Amino acid sequence: MEEITLKLSSRAILVCRQSDPSQSTHLLSRRYGGQRMSKCLICRTKKHHRTKYHLHCDTCDYDIHKSCYLLPRCRSMPLTRPHTLREGNDYHSSCDTCGDEVSENDRSYHCPTCEMCYHKVCNLYPHEIRHPFHAQHPLKLTFSSDSSFTDLKELPASWQEEPSDSETEDSDASDDVSSDSSISDDVSSDSSISDLKCKCCQTNLQEVYYHCSICKFNLNLTCARNPPLSTISHLKSHEHPLSIFPRRIPLPCDACGLSLENTNDYVYACLSCNLMVHMACIFLPRVIKITRHQHRLSLSPSLPSGIYPCGVCRLTIDVTYGQFSCNRGCHYAVHSKCAIEERIWDGKDLDGVPEEPDEDVEPFERIDDKTIQHFSHEHYLRLNIRNGVFDADSFCQACIIPILESESFYGCTQCSFLLHEACASFPRKKDHPLHKHRLILHPIPPKPLEVHMRMMGGKLYSRNVKGMFNCSGCDQLGFGFMYICSEKGCRFQLDARCASLPDPFIHGSHSHELFFNLTKGECMGCESSHCSPYSLECMECKSFLGLKCATLPSMTHYKHDKHPLALCYGEEDTTNAQYWCDICEAKLDAEEWFYTCNDYCNVTVHVSCLLGNPIFLKPTSFYIKQKRSTVSVIRNNDNTRAICYRCDRRSTQPFFFRYSDLVSSCSFNCLWDRVLKII
Repeated sequence: MEEITLKLSSRAILVCRQSDPSQSTHLLSRRYGGQRMSKCLICRTKKHHRTKYHLHCDTCDYDIHKSCYLLPRCRSMPLTRPHTLREGNDYHSSCDTCGDEVSENDRSYHCPTCEMCYHKVCNLYPHEIRHPFHAQHPLKLTFSSDSSFTDLKELPASWQEEPSDSETEDSDASDDVSSDSSISDDVSSDSSISDLKCKCCQTNLQEVYYHCSICKFNLNLTCARNPPLSTISHLKSHEHPLSIFPRRIPLPCDACGLSLENTNDYVYACLSCNLMVHMACIFLPRVIKITRHQHRLSLSPSLPSGIYPCGVCRLTIDVTYGQFSCNRGCHYAVHSKCAIEERIWDGKDLDGVPEEPDEDVEPFERIDDKTIQHFSHEHYLRLNIRNGVFDADSFCQACIIPILESESFYGCTQCSFLLHEACASFPRKKDHPLHKHRLILHPIPPKPLEVHMRMMGGKLYSRNVKGMFNCSGCDQLGFGFMYICSEKGCRFQLDARCASLPDPFIHGSHSHELFFNLTKGECMGCESSHCSPYSLECMECKSFLGLKCATLPSMTHYKHDKHPLALCYGEEDTTNAQYWCDICEAKLDAEEWFYTCNDYCNVTVHVSCLLGNPIFLKPTSFYIKQKRSTVSVIRNNDNTRAICYRCDRRSTQPFFFRYSDLVSSCSFNCLWDRVLKII
């Protein structure tokens, strides 16, 4: 049986082992690649190991490599001040665990502080240990009769020859079953070892475990190897020291409200205050800022009576347990575990950090009542209301959606640049529920889009396309304004349509409010579970709407109809309905979403036929850096449609792509798959 190696999760609680046990416990913070590192406390070098970060204690002011932090510790020292063992052959000594000589071929550990030596396996699995979960008796290393433990041959022979305690106690176990049902689960023969549970992690016992024959107490190797601190002093969370509570009980944690039983975390208690919490909850941040609320949130033990829906999962908060609530008095709160979820919180504890005034940078300068100077354009823009015949090239440069009749918009006084009035007011900086960092508005992509293509033979090529971008919310390619994460190295970006969706959102296809809940399911629109990377969720129906479908324009134009077409969300009774798409002339499924004219024109079209794929294109050109070539995006409105170079068909899409007078592509797939191989 291979032992499971302990791994640090992205939110693991890392405790400074050098701190004074009589003082408050220090936490280690993560410092990533760009941050300077002093000499490691253990190995005394500045060399960066193959990890994303190193650890730092602000109180003790030292750095330590993550790998050095995880080095084995000398078991003869207290948990709060352990000595790190060094791996190496010290065959002039005997093992201080089993007493046998350490030979030249043995894998061994050496403690330079205590001048003690151990076989590697003896240090990992001592014959007897004392554990905080069972301090009254020593725990003995026990093997099941059919153990296939890989390190078994490396243990001293005397350990292996001793019978398992569970084998000698079967007769005693049968006498105790009727008197105490709780003990009956802990007493068993080797044949039913799979029924025994570890008292720490509550999982099935491994083939090798630690056992107390007096109390029938069992611990898995992984739990025994990583004992918790006996007490933790953390004055920010509680005024008294918290002691390890070695029992799993079905009670809620006072800090997060989740069960103390069904968890892999340790439980700590202050009996004088009747407080019981998970170990991780001891180190919860005190003040945080999340992008779902405009104010900072503070950790509080309870709330005034009332109904508080969680700002993340939308479930009702139990006001008697800890949570994060607005420190300016808003009726807003978040479950403590939801608030620190990695996708929600940026990891910064703002306790004691002064709150800086938020600079609200206006997107435009107002010249007069109807004229503005927008940051995205060099000319003045004047407010207009669209009236008259539809023009296919009258579209908003921010959202790439056509400007409909009776819609107000800003138009350039010198060129064809247009913006919806609402789009012109997009804030320069924005907090969005889909991302934990602040987003910055950009009128054009600052970096080219990297497109990957798999050529013959499985080789992967990439092309940098300047002027386009891919939205992280709906996973659509296109043009227009975009919001980009302000944090260095973070590649999250949203197009203007996804970024402008409110939370909650009312959509015409559903009668209930939809929320950004960071969960996914089958989309109500396209009935696919792969609609978009992110979805909106109805908490009442537990149904989802992908952002790709959520951002489809509810009204748009078709060049052969003088009226605007409305998005129909499918018809329930389709027994007598038989629709045909006016563009591709194929049968249209009335149960799916489609566009239709509500003014008795009997026009019906597929969504993909009318809007295309990608949907949000505009007449423009983009540059392919590697090939130094320019591809033009041209509106497909000629009577004779262009023939695609790859599939040899006439394009039915609203746009086609041309990079020479003779070669065209009907879609992005054909462009990437065939054309870019030769240019």
